[in-house]
Amino acid sequence: MAESSRTTSLEHQMNSMMAEIVKLQRDVVDLNKEIASMKSKDQSVAFFSYLTDNIVDPSAGTRVTFRGVDVNTGSAYDATTGVFTAPVPGVYSFAFTASVPPETSDHDIHFVLKKNGRQEMYVFLDGHTQFWLQRSSNTVVHLNKGDTVWMEIQWVKGSNTVAGHGNFDGGDQYHTHFSGFLIHGD
Repeated sequence: MAESSRTTSLEHQMNSMMAEIVKLQRDVVDLNKEIASMKSKDQSVAFFSYLTDNIVDPSAGTRVTFRGVDVNTGSAYDATTGVFTAPVPGVYSFAFTASVPPETSDHDIHFVLKKNGRQEMYVFLDGHTQFWLQRSSNTVVHLNKGDTVWMEIQWVKGSNTVAGHGNFDGGDQYHTHFSGFLIHGD
């Protein structure tokens, strides 16, 4: 009888262990599916672009096209149009810096970051005549796959020059530039 009780106890332990192994196998399958899903979503998205040439006397409504590109991980920025198109849904960070050289008359220029045609960020360089001026701004926005983002000149007064790429003191100077990256995907 003791032998039979011992066999039953071992069978019970073995059945419990088999159930635990089956559960662990299911967990491994689920985790492998989750890993595969995460790998299939390439979430490496970042770009850094800059003006290659000065923009002289632009008009309101002009999209700024940054033709110089140092980084374009994920190929989401189009240097021919100046438009970033979100390849994956998620939260993105965008930054913009504009530089204008001194002029002989009063001048103002305003820029906006547009998301699907709607203003999201605003940068202005107003009322200066005798010195270089540089302003920057950044924003964080949620984008769905296929949403578009670009920089546009919203308003101008007087004669304006937006400074492009320069080479001073033997080094590259990115006077006006636009960049962005995916913080995290959905």
